[in-house]
Amino acid sequence: MKIIFPVMSLEMGGGARFLYHLANALTDKGHDVEVVMPRKGAQVWPLRAKLTRVSELVPSTLPPGDFILPNFYTTVAPAWAAQKGKVVRLSLGYEPLWVVDRELAKESYLIDAPILSISQWHRQLILQETGRESTVISGGVDHTLFHPCPKRSTHTGRKNIFYILRNPAQGYTWKGGEDFFKSLSDLQNQLDFELTVTLPESTQLTSSIPCRIFRSVSDQEMATLYGEADLFIYNSYFEALGLPPLEAMSCGTAVITTDCGGSRDYANNGENCRVVPPSDIGQLKEAIYRLLTQDNERQRLATVGYAFAQSWTWQRTADQVETFLLSL
Repeated sequence: MKIIFPVMSLEMGGGARFLYHLANALTDKGHDVEVVMPRKGAQVWPLRAKLTRVSELVPSTLPPGDFILPNFYTTVAPAWAAQKGKVVRLSLGYEPLWVVDRELAKESYLIDAPILSISQWHRQLILQETGRESTVISGGVDHTLFHPCPKRSTHTGRKNIFYILRNPAQGYTWKGGEDFFKSLSDLQNQLDFELTVTLPESTQLTSSIPCRIFRSVSDQEMATLYGEADLFIYNSYFEALGLPPLEAMSCGTAVITTDCGGSRDYANNGENCRVVPPSDIGQLKEAIYRLLTQDNERQRLATVGYAFAQSWTWQRTADQVETFLLSL
């Protein structure tokens, strides 16, 4: 099949990472996949699919294909107007929750095109807000990259916490960064730990807690940071899915995640991770304290999480998309 992905950019962020993994996996299955992106759009990760740069995403610059899969609300209109292939609305997050132009974003779900969503919570949200049903596809993990490695704490003697801090000034207010640092601030006099933070955007980190800081790291570097950590914390208020906890599990690291919606498809509290309510600093602190002081419990969650994550592959995601497209 000829499959077109019109995108604005492939910058840092879960949606872009989902896209490039999916495009690569469909390419590996033998499909003719073409990603069409404006010249000013950033490409952070390597693509095995064909990449075509255009002056802007308009109907005339889109190539013909069997299917066109716009993934962000601003790419839906040119894909629909082009009439150069069957449009399937790929939703990697329900945009009206965070974009300024909420009505335009909602309208992108109301065209007469089938919708793909990425978790059961995400499907229910789209149905509730638009009345449209969608078909759920799963996310994946690249297990050739995300796998266990030696823990830093075996050398330093201090448990290592890993956190991804998104910049609230760029709209990522729902990621819970303030709650996370409040929790650690309250715990730093009770526990001896090391904090590692990545900053995907140009965030200025001002914190009283000493930490190792990494900026705009590659997947290979991310895998090392996950694997070196004893505990990974993910405390978003909402997520259509949320790939980082799955990647941390695949790296053999214990996970604390909020009940942020999409995580319900893989996060089983007390089985493969700890789940706490969003914005509940008290329960987040309790979970951190428990897992940093109870080595056996932390290792049990890490071991079960690792085994669970093995079935989450991008090959499975590509199989699901292929089956859905063929059904049309």
